[in-house]
Amino acid sequence: MKPHLSEWAQMIEDCEQREGQLSDWERSFVASLGERIVKHGMGLTTLQNEKLTQIWDRVTSRRP
Repeated sequence: MKPHLSEWAQMIEDCEQREGQLSDWERSFVASLGERIVKHGMGLTTLQNEKLTQIWDRVTSRRP
């Protein structure tokens, strides 16, 4: 099941708050997803959702 737009928006915000942990590509990717959701009200594709989830899991992990 895909998250709701507000859940994706929260994941994007979480990633943006940790931008120092993101590669240049990830920063660009996350920003483009934010624009897609906020400006256009569009959801994410399955692949976009999977990649965002991978990035979010990594940057929000409490592991050292």
